[in-house]
Formats: sequence, structure tokens, C-alpha cells
Amino acid sequence: MVTNGAPRAKFPSTETFYGFNKPSRLEGDVFDCEVDGDIPTDIDGTFYRVQPDHRFPPMFSDDIHFNGDGSVSAVRIANGRVDFKHRYVHTDRYKVESAERKSLFGKYRNPFTDHPSVEAVIRTAANTNVFFWRGALLATKEDGPPFAMDPVSLETIGRYDFDGQVLSPTFTAHPKFDPVTGEMVCFGYEAGGNGNDGSCDIVVYTIDPNGKKTEEAWYEAPFCGMIHDCGLSENYLVLPMTPLKSSLDRMKEGGRHWAWDPKEDQLYGIVPRRGGKPEDIAWLRADNVAERNKTPNQTVRWVFDPKSKTDTRVTPFEIMNTVNGEFSRIDDRFVTKEYQHFWQALIDPSRPYDFEKCGSPAGGLFNCLGHFTWDKKVRDIYWAGPTATFQEPTFIPKDSGIEGDGYIIAFLNHLDVLRNDIVILDAQNLKDGPIATIRLPFKLRLGLHGNFVDHKDITAWQKRREEGGEVGPVRAATEPLPWQKQLVSQ
Repeated sequence: MVTNGAPRAKFPSTETFYGFNKPSRLEGDVFDCEVDGDIPTDIDGTFYRVQPDHRFPPMFSDDIHFNGDGSVSAVRIANGRVDFKHRYVHTDRYKVESAERKSLFGKYRNPFTDHPSVEAVIRTAANTNVFFWRGALLATKEDGPPFAMDPVSLETIGRYDFDGQVLSPTFTAHPKFDPVTGEMVCFGYEAGGNGNDGSCDIVVYTIDPNGKKTEEAWYEAPFCGMIHDCGLSENYLVLPMTPLKSSLDRMKEGGRHWAWDPKEDQLYGIVPRRGGKPEDIAWLRADNVAERNKTPNQTVRWVFDPKSKTDTRVTPFEIMNTVNGEFSRIDDRFVTKEYQHFWQALIDPSRPYDFEKCGSPAGGLFNCLGHFTWDKKVRDIYWAGPTATFQEPTFIPKDSGIEGDGYIIAFLNHLDVLRNDIVILDAQNLKDGPIATIRLPFKLRLGLHGNFVDHKDITAWQKRREEGGEVGPVRAATEPLPWQKQLVSQ
């Protein structure tokens, strides 16, 4: 449809853009949100989460949720009250599409389907995770570099390259933070070329708490597969690579970036955290247990010998019967340490679901939150009811220092009335339900990941800036990435 010669915005009537999945397309604030129950006064900080949220109808009607523009929520909690803020991440992609008032980037992670005018534009939507680092929020998606945002205003500062120290085209949405050393351990896969061309290159970085890059090591994978997250111990990094394979030929033909290979193994790359060299990676192999990538998720504990040789076959050390779990979280103060507690969003098909009122459950029937311990002494589950589902839970610690002593915060989706709540539960007692519920007067699209930031961490960096001290990651990168320079020179 056109109006005065210009196309009118109209989204496809596919499941990706229908009902609860319909794009939110909003920015705004809610001051002093309505709250049921009492928010604990020892919570003083901000819960950040990010959602993919298409601003314009996609170039292809079969587009997927993960191709939407990054849009960040900030839930500021203090003195038992809540203020809410929501802003898009103003990526390079956001800016060029805003200027043209239409989508210019094609299929998910396939630059060969883009409009020719954006060949040299970084195509990441920064829509997968958002976390606090040295005074700013970093909005990330694993197909491109981070974008920095102001943690209070949510104003986008710009592309962030760690003051010129990290120039790989890709950067993980799941770095790990060592609570003992204060280091960020991060990586990029498909890190050669422009980050979307089937490269088997992997780069691993360590950034110290002063912002200095102390480690950079490059490795080669047996094939180009997805490495969405990682595991961190005191001395090693584990890179789980699934047999979702990229193919440059398939992309050039207009196909999808990823395709599941049922004949390929699940791989685990083990690399040293310090002094890593290309030959130091060991690829351990495990059975591919997924059938068409739709097998119900099991929570599995793996134990690896870091001295194992490449192609050593491994099996799970322990399988936990947690129902069908996803979006697992731990108490992040225990990263690299032995821990007991973890929380998940669960799919329990034995619970009633009102299909007549809700239709197909957008994003999956995550109708429960669960708390478990590896010693199997705890199995604590809360059901949302027949018309609601959860998004990823996030742990808010108390000051006791005791593992698991704190709160769980999560978005709750009311699928029958297309609206969100934000619920806060006692992390040690989920089954009794929310101790406080924050009411939002609208629906937001399904989010992916998020984190809670204690306000004293934000104010400490604000004070350093006001006193003229080290400012942290508030300077946007000005130099183009190497692959962009190459395009310009051509």
C-alpha cells in the first residue's frame, strides 16, 4: 500500500509479527509505576533487559524475531518504588534505516540479502544482551561489536571498541566477569572478514578492571558453528559450539545463515585463560542429541579434563530432571567457583493452558519459574497460571554474601490481554509466588537477556566522571572496523 507515492508501514501477518509478537515500536517512560505488594527496600538498582523489536516492516515476510532492532528497558527500583524507561539502541543500522524510513537489512545474518547502499554499514541490531561495564551499558549481539549506552538516560553513546583495543567484527553477547579478579573474559566467533561470512576464526580477549586488554588469542574451529555462550573457570574458558553451521554458498544464494547438521557432533573448545596460542585449543566431541533441533532441553553438568586431546569424546557427568528448562541463571558472584543454586524458565506441558484465550504461546510455553540445586535438595517451582508465560529470570543478590540469598526478577507475559507485569520473588521460595508485582500499562515484545545493576556501582562511576577521573566506556569508537576500511579502499 502506498500513500502519496511512499510505502505505508505494514507488517506481515505471520506468527513472528502477530499477537504478543507484534512489534512494540515504542520509546517512553512510566514514572512511579503501579505496584501490587511491597518491593523490598534493600533492592536499590536497575534491572536492564533487551528485546528484538522491528521498527520497520522487514524486507522478507518470513523474517524471524531475532532480526529485530535492539530495544532496552530500564526498571529503576529504589525505596520500594519503580520508574520505567524504554529506548532503542541507536546502532549504525538504526540510523541508516531511520533516514530512509524503511528496512535496508535483509535476512538474519545474511549480508547478501541487504540493500546495496548498506554494504559498508555494521549490520548488528545489538538486541541480545545488555550489561554494565565501567560506567556504561553495553548492548550486544554476537554478530557485531557492542554499542554503549548511558545507564541512566539510555542515550546511545555509540559503537564501543574498548578504546581501540578490540577490533574484531564480532563480540559475544555473553561475556563472563570474574568476581575475584574483576576481569571481563569475552570472545568473538566468526571473527574473520565482516563477521557474517562463514569464517572459522575465533578470538578470545581478557579485559582487566582498569579497561586494559591483557589477553588476545586467536583460534580456528573445525567448522563455522554457533558459539552463543561460554563457561569460565579460574584457568580455562569453555566454548560450546553447536552443529548449527554457516555456509557462505547458501547465503550467497539468499538462504539462511544457519542450518542444523544432524550428523555433526556437539563440540566443546577448551582454551587457557592466560597465554593462549593457536595450538592450545582442544575440541572435545559429544553426541548430537537433538532431533531437528527440537528435543526438550535437559539441564546437564559437564566435567572436562583441560589436558584432553582434540577429538576426545565426552559424555555428560550428570543430568538434572528439571522439567524442560531454558534461560538458566546463577548467582553471578559465584562465577568461576563451585556453586549449588540455579534458576530457570520452565516449560511444563502438564499445567493447564487456555489456548482459546491466548492462542499459540509466543516464544514458547515458559509457564513456570524453577529453582534447583545440584545436590537435588531443592526443587522449587512457581506456575504463572493458564494465561501467562515468563521471560528470562535474573538474580538480585542481598548483601549477606550467601549464595542464592536474594530475589528473582522477571517479565511476565499476559497472553490473554497482551500486557506485561514485572514480578519479584524470593529466590529461595518461588512456590509462594511474587512478593511484589510491577504493573506495566502496555505490552513489550519478548526479550532475550538482561542483568541487574546495583545503583552504588552506577553512582561510583558518575562520581569519578564528575571529579575528572577515569571516565570508562563513554567514548564512541571513531575508527571504522578493518573490514569497513577494506571496502572503502576497494
